Formats: sequence, structure tokens, C-alpha cells
Amino acid sequence: MSVDADVVVVGSGVSGVLVARALLRAGRHVTMVERGGRKSHARQLADGAHATGAPGAQPSHEVAPGSPDYPWATVFGVGGATLHWDGVALRFVESDLRMRSRYGVMRDWPIAYDELLPHVEEAERLLGVAGAPGGDLPPHPYSPVDEAIRPLLAPFRPLGQARPTRRVGDRPPCCGSAVCELCPVDSRFTVLNTFGDVLEHPRLRLLTDVAAERVLLDPARRRARGVRCVRAGGEGFDVAAPAVVLAASGFENPAILLRSGLDRPGTGQFLFDHAHRTLRVRVRRPIGAGIGSSQSTGLSDAFRDGPFRARRGAGVVSAYNPGVPLPGLVTDALLRGRRGGRLRREVLDERDRTIVLDVLLEDVPRAERRVTLSPGKDAMGLPRPRVAYPGPGRYEQAGWRWIRDEVERRLAPLGVVAVRADPGPAGGHLLGTCHMGDGGVVDADLRHHDVEGLHVTGGSAFPTYTPAHPTLTVAALALRLGAHLARS
Repeated sequence: MSVDADVVVVGSGVSGVLVARALLRAGRHVTMVERGGRKSHARQLADGAHATGAPGAQPSHEVAPGSPDYPWATVFGVGGATLHWDGVALRFVESDLRMRSRYGVMRDWPIAYDELLPHVEEAERLLGVAGAPGGDLPPHPYSPVDEAIRPLLAPFRPLGQARPTRRVGDRPPCCGSAVCELCPVDSRFTVLNTFGDVLEHPRLRLLTDVAAERVLLDPARRRARGVRCVRAGGEGFDVAAPAVVLAASGFENPAILLRSGLDRPGTGQFLFDHAHRTLRVRVRRPIGAGIGSSQSTGLSDAFRDGPFRARRGAGVVSAYNPGVPLPGLVTDALLRGRRGGRLRREVLDERDRTIVLDVLLEDVPRAERRVTLSPGKDAMGLPRPRVAYPGPGRYEQAGWRWIRDEVERRLAPLGVVAVRADPGPAGGHLLGTCHMGDGGVVDADLRHHDVEGLHVTGGSAFPTYTPAHPTLTVAALALRLGAHLARS
């Protein structure tokens, strides 16, 4: 079987769909390859799972021998990671792209912030980001915890998030349930609820339950000519096209390149995630914890940028509005012998006085954090991505200790009784394995350094990472690449 197109796009997440959208508008024919299936939001709500049960939707990676396990959160299906993210859409700051020039650490991005900014603004509009700077969607109102902490953790601002506060297209306004990953009303942005026109476009051929094995190359291995694909039963076929865009994850993009024999330095290296910690701060007076119109509604920039980044990592801090999970508080009270009305009063009082803060950190990219190929095969019969991810480095640890201590000091006027630090959610961002720039895998326009007609986009192209969530910048890079390819 052979399917011809102008461009093959591997991956149907926000990166792949935005690139395809630009190409379709320019009159191109696009084939999109997705190893997972297409599952409606209604079906996701019904069974509580984002992906289908098909072989291609199963996690494909394994832990490298000798490396600690890490809770990577992957999802394969039409919509990609937009199926399971919680909608936070933050801008990077200019320094994030100039870490070497400003602070002498990490590396600079090969593009300027001002060049990326128009695409960031377009991404905010397309994703329906409430509280975007200069946008027309008002932010979610501050929660009671936000109001208590924002004078003490200034500068403080509304949290930009792709959960609109009024209707955007077919998406209803946020319901305020603070249940966001499986949004009850389908308000939070996903590819499925916003770009159905792309998925149904007559010039788009969407191949689901199909994995990209490798990039097809000309005899001189200097030009892409399509993608070799496989179905779960082992059937192989070629998708012929003069241009290929890898828009899959930070595991799949390097794995496809490595299976193609494209192993230039940097391929699969410098993997990084969104380092994440949680602080529970118990204070003397009730502050209304456990209330909010969304999971998080405010953001502290007190630790976001400055000369300190030459020595330690930056962080952003936001209140987790649902507060301390009630089951744990009930269990603790039962173990203390509390029952009946006294148990209820103590549990509610504890939650009401406990601030739960998410702290998101940056880290220095490290070559030993990497993706290689395993001799073992995944459910599609392809070599598995093998992931090595040693623990945090000194830069991140120094940043975390400083932020933890500063938060406790700044919140002292609330009457801090106790502070508890815990690991936070992890594994949601698979970044950096095909980074852009000199010495990287792709150039400033996301073109592969060695192969004409081959582009790699998504978070895997990030040269460095920031404390801010990556999705908005991922979308901006895809918009920039789509505009470039549409002009080519």
C-alpha cells in the first residue's frame, strides 16, 4: 500500500495539527500518521481513559538498565498530549531563550523572543486562553487562597489557561468544577474540540492505529521522501512525500530518527521534564482553602527570573485550589481516634487552614538524560524507546531549597504553623531530545541539519526549559513552522 501526499505529519497533537492546518490552507495535501486511535470526549468521560485500548495506544517506552524509574505520562491518540493536560498556558519570558547570554548557563535558543511572540499571541487566540496578556478572554477570578497569598508572593498575576471564561467556538465556558484533565463540559482546549475542521479536511488523510517506523531517505540519505509505517498486525507500507514533519513526543521523535539511522550528536539526548514539587503550608487562621473556579487561578512570579539563575533554578508558584485531598485528612483523623462530628470539624478545619502550592522548576539539560533504542519491541513490533533519567541536579536542587525557604519566610504574616514538602506530579512533559541550534538536531527553522525536507517540532526541539508550562510555546513553534512550510 502506498499513500502519496505533499507532506507527511507524524503525530496528531497540537503541533501536528497546527502544522497541518497551515499546509491545508495553502492548498497542500497532507497525510497524518497517528499510532493511537480517535476517541471522542464523550467516550473518554464514559470510561475515564484518554486513549483507546488498541495496541498502538499502549505506552511504548521502557526504563534503561541502571536508571531510576520515573512516572512518564504518555498518551497516544488523536489529540496527543492535549487529551490529558490540565490547560495551563503560560508564556516564556525573554530570558528563557537567552540563558547563556544572560546568565552563563545552559544554551541560547537560535530564535529571538520577539520573533516568537506573534506566534505565541496567535496560539493564545486559537487555544482560547483565558487571562492571556492582551487577550479578550477575562481571567478566572482569584480564589480565596490567591487573595491571601498574593500580597506576600508579589508579583502575582492571573494564571493563563486554555479553559475559557466564556464560549469559544463550540467550547462552552469553564464550569468551575476544578476537574480539568477530563473536563466535564469539554471546555478545556483539545485538538478534538477545536480543530475538527482540520481533522475532517478533504485534503487531509488521517491514518490511525498506524506507527511511523522510520523516515524514508533518498539513496544519498540527504533528502526525505516519505515515511515507512506499520500497522499492529505487522503490515508495512510507505507514505510517499517530499516533506516529512515529526510532531510526535520527545520519546517518539528521536526513536524514529534513530530507527532511520539518523543519529547525529544530540539525537535523543538532553531529555527533560517539568520539575515539580508541592508545598503544604498550614497557617493559624482560616483562609478558605479548597475553593476555586479552576484547579489554579493565580501565579506568583516572585522567583521567576533574575541574576540568581546563574547559580540556581527559577520557579513559578501557584495555589492548588482543591486543597489537601480529603481522604488523607480523614484517614489521619481516624488514626487519631476522631469520630463523628469532631472528625468532620477537624478535617474541614485542617483543609481550610492548609495552603497547597505547586512549585514548578527548571533544570540544566544533561546529556545522560536520554532516549536510545531497546532490543525489545513494543506492541507495534518496533524497537522501544529506552529512557534513562537520572535524578535532579544541583542547579534544580538549589533553586528548590531557596524557593521553599523563601515561601515559608514570606508567608510568615499568615501565622505559619507547619510546612511540608512533597514530590509533585511528574512526567507530563517529554522535552529536549531533538533540540534546535548549532550542535543540535534541527536548525532555527526546525529543519534537520543533515536531511532536506525533514523537520522536527514539538517540545523535543526545546534547547532549554523554563519553569513555565510548555504547551503554549509548543503551539507557537508549530505555527511558526506551519507558516514557513506553507510559503515553501
